Amino acid sequence: MEAPHPLALRMLYLSCARIPSEKAHTYQILKMCESFSRQGMKVTLLYQRRNNKQLEARAGDIFTYYAVRTPFTLKRLLCLDSALLERIHAGLWFYVLTATYLCAAALYVLRHRKAIDIIYCRDIFSLALLGVLRPVLRRPVFYEAHVFPRTLTRFHVRCLKKMDGIVTLTGQLRARLVQHGVHQVPITVAHDGVDLHRFSNAQRTAAHIRAQMEIPDESILIGYVGRFVTMEQEKGIKDLLAALCYLPEYQSVVYMAFVGGPMNHVPAYYQIIDELHLDRHHFRFYDLVPVNDVAAYLAACDIVAMPFPWTPHYAYHMSPLKMFEYMAAEKPILATRLPSIMEVLTDGENAVLVEPDSPEALARGIRRIIEDKTFSQHISKRARQDVLHYTWERRAQKIAQFITDNLPSDAPPETTRDCLSTNDIYRADRQ
Repeated sequence: MEAPHPLALRMLYLSCARIPSEKAHTYQILKMCESFSRQGMKVTLLYQRRNNKQLEARAGDIFTYYAVRTPFTLKRLLCLDSALLERIHAGLWFYVLTATYLCAAALYVLRHRKAIDIIYCRDIFSLALLGVLRPVLRRPVFYEAHVFPRTLTRFHVRCLKKMDGIVTLTGQLRARLVQHGVHQVPITVAHDGVDLHRFSNAQRTAAHIRAQMEIPDESILIGYVGRFVTMEQEKGIKDLLAALCYLPEYQSVVYMAFVGGPMNHVPAYYQIIDELHLDRHHFRFYDLVPVNDVAAYLAACDIVAMPFPWTPHYAYHMSPLKMFEYMAAEKPILATRLPSIMEVLTDGENAVLVEPDSPEALARGIRRIIEDKTFSQHISKRARQDVLHYTWERRAQKIAQFITDNLPSDAPPETTRDCLSTNDIYRADRQ
């Protein structure tokens, strides 16, 4: 292992996320902080102190729970998170929580700015705060865009224009920002990534997981791993359930497993199953599982599915973590043909892509995978090869270089002096 560069940048990653949480974005934040640390940056993650005792007790050590092998500094901001207020008036609770977070974050950043070289964030609240404080801070600020606001206000645009650089998850999202006037700020595209280390021994436990699920040996298991909804939007699970109606010849051997919760949606799914006159015993629903168990669940599947419907968010802005985990699992991928998905997956090469919002199209894709074993093996192996370009470490390398290439002229002397060149990047041992 090489020694880290002695003048590594000190990064403050500002986040209003609840940590730990059941959300995928929490995992993404922690893996990026870890990967920036592995590039030699001295990372401090600043996040909200929340009323989160139940999940904290279940998670235990945050680094262990999220499979973080290279630690960094964690600091929690004191925020007003009243469970009573949330029950009485959820809207007021949210505004109070956000306001106290912004105040606490502003005080921390202003007080510790001499110990900060760059600031990084990925939520619109932190963006707004840093957009206001940018002239005072005299520190470079970089924003990672994950969503396109439903209403892009002039204030949003002004804040975005004050950034020293913007990272978007998809080329589609970059194009939309440029189209709406954010064209003078450097923008790079960095799709999400995967930790390949988690998949090295997953196949060994696949049989155990199938036995736990009570899946017969000769059956075909179609798996979906991830939250059942995002931002109150369905992810196509209902379409995948209905697809089985178009596969009468396989209804006796096909099973489906959905892992990730929330479980309050499951009664509605079983109602659909009953209305379609399908056998309930062929469907499994599970709540959130630990990060370290995800690879084993994927290894237990014969086909992995992403049946996203067409919505502006799914079509243009998302870079789903499950896509890269599916690729790493080396299983045939069935997904819907959306622009964001097609930036990574190609029909017939590393996945089967079908029309969105169509159970019949999903059924055709399932049949194609089941009936052509040679083709299924080909797309699985190709996906595994392609995912080598989408590791967290490669993503961090790209963003780190983007940051150092776009340090502003008004950056303090210690920041420009300490910036990393391509040859200085600290490549930690992946073992």
